[in-house]
Amino acid sequence: MADFSQVHNVDDFKRLARGYLPRPIFDWIEGGAEDEVSLANNRQAFERVRFKPRTIVDVTRRDQTVELFGRRMASPFCIAPMGNLSLFWPNAEEEIAQAAVAAGIPFVLSTASAVSMEKVAESAPGGRLWFQLYVFKDQKVNRSLVDRAAQAGYEALMVTTDTHMFPKRERDRRNGIGLNLKKTPANIAAVMARPKWLWDVVLSRPMPKLANLESEVSGPTTYEALANYFLTQRYNGFDLEDLKRLRDQWKGKLMVKGILNVEDAYRAIEVGCDGIILSNHGGRNLEGSAAPFEVLPEIVDGVGGRIPVLLDSGFRRGSDIVKALAIGAKAVMLGRPAAYAVAGGGKDGVAHMLATMKDEVDRVQGYMGCQTLSELGRDLLLFDRQRPGANTTTI
Repeated sequence: MADFSQVHNVDDFKRLARGYLPRPIFDWIEGGAEDEVSLANNRQAFERVRFKPRTIVDVTRRDQTVELFGRRMASPFCIAPMGNLSLFWPNAEEEIAQAAVAAGIPFVLSTASAVSMEKVAESAPGGRLWFQLYVFKDQKVNRSLVDRAAQAGYEALMVTTDTHMFPKRERDRRNGIGLNLKKTPANIAAVMARPKWLWDVVLSRPMPKLANLESEVSGPTTYEALANYFLTQRYNGFDLEDLKRLRDQWKGKLMVKGILNVEDAYRAIEVGCDGIILSNHGGRNLEGSAAPFEVLPEIVDGVGGRIPVLLDSGFRRGSDIVKALAIGAKAVMLGRPAAYAVAGGGKDGVAHMLATMKDEVDRVQGYMGCQTLSELGRDLLLFDRQRPGANTTTI
């Protein structure tokens, strides 16, 4: 068991990850699109909201469980889908899923996982597993991925709709990294400077590749071939009719990820989706996009409780999570915190990060005078900018 006695928050795990990973790999986690303004704004949005706690309340007993899709979650957060996790730690997808199961929260597996959906399901029995779908040009591949997720016992399907264009991530371009790392002198030096990572991830095991696509693609299934398929065969024509076809095929819970506009939320409801995830892909896609937390009030009010609203992008503290719940989110999704934690200590690191988040949510909940999270509301928040007389709050 690693010693996490001096690891108190997500930034501490980021420090550990920086020390373990070669710089281009760390930058791949850390960076955003273009000038990284949206990346920074995702964090700044939380700073524009403060608490107005109730203090004359008995909070001896506190409960942070939430109900989603008819089942209880031990805490109001889950693990967001992330590709290439096994470049950060051996078999990272399995270890994060196992930590999530132990913590009583859902884990979302990316299409771009280096471990197949079937293997992850086998490694995390009894867990709440959701599968994130990137849509490809070949509808046979899409249908096969969806059918395999159903057969493997995944509770929910999460289709990502905000990646129909390829982003301009300038850190990655300078570092020569896409879905693989170019063998430049600078990158070779960066890898050699991290001998433990080199042994753990590269030398002691086969190099990870896009395992979910391995059985779907005809021809070579080398990492390079699969990465090329992933980059060149993505479908940018996804529209409402495509979403309807997914709804017809998938019999479980269906969520749409990448929503920042209330009109898209209405379309998801029209099709019969079971939930939406507000996301700007962690500031990694469209530069200048609003932070999900900024549009949360408008979309929660627009949805009007018809389907649950979740969101990701920028969450680093339990206080961030509590603010989102007070505005009306059902739960939040943690991406980079899990990536930092697994790189900083594998499954034990993720378990420690989740326990830290749970403790922070509990602490803030108690300070707010709420025995249950359902008692949170916008009346307990102070916003920097408010429109007098408006029904929705502008962050």
